[in-house]
Amino acid sequence: MLIGAISDYLKSWRTGVNYAYLNFKDHPRGCEMLEHLIANGYPPSLVIEELCDAGIAGTQEQNDVLHLLPDYRAGETAQQLCLRDNIPYRIVSNLNDEDCLELIRTSGIDLIILGDTRIIKSHLIDASGMGIINVHPGILPEVRGNNPYAWAVLEGAQQGVTVHFIDKGVDTGPILKKVLLGTVPKNYASLVKGLNTLCAHALVSVLDNLSQGLISVSVQPESAPPTRKEASKDIKKQANQILEKGRTGAPVREQEC
Repeated sequence: MLIGAISDYLKSWRTGVNYAYLNFKDHPRGCEMLEHLIANGYPPSLVIEELCDAGIAGTQEQNDVLHLLPDYRAGETAQQLCLRDNIPYRIVSNLNDEDCLELIRTSGIDLIILGDTRIIKSHLIDASGMGIINVHPGILPEVRGNNPYAWAVLEGAQQGVTVHFIDKGVDTGPILKKVLLGTVPKNYASLVKGLNTLCAHALVSVLDNLSQGLISVSVQPESAPPTRKEASKDIKKQANQILEKGRTGAPVREQEC
């Protein structure tokens, strides 16, 4: 970003930003992030959730994983949170379709923040004047793509999350912050839950910085490891076995970029 553009961006934050929050319907990570945003004084102006077969499958799979934890208690759904706090809530069949685009255009939205969603297409990126912020549950650019935490276990990579703007690539946009997991859990379910919570905290930390007039952006290198495809059940099973055997990297610290 040019210095002038960054200055304008921060001025917008100081005067108030209307943002839309997008998510697959009831996805646990997206709901936990939304709950944390609201609790910390960043309620969205609009929540749009996508109800589709792919989203239902992904939500069910993560719920199944999380409920392996004996002390896990699911939080409120996005719809329940919106009803509680009087936030406009809409459901679409595809976040990339015209219905979603029209909602964004007619709602005075400056910014879009993503929970767990499909890959967002360029027309929606272009419709958001202040861009789209995503929280990737992995470290960028090292682990791009689907299920980065599973691939990171198999590859011996560090676990953590990355807050970044999205562009027309997959997980290639400018980075606002990285937060690395200090202690890697001893099983796959705990890893997923830990990263969900870390995503929520990292996002609020970035919004706190922006509201205080602080921003740090780094451009990702053009050369990076290949984007990972969705991890199979066998890959996730292998990841769990590795974690249970304690084959993890050294503890790491929080890192801002």
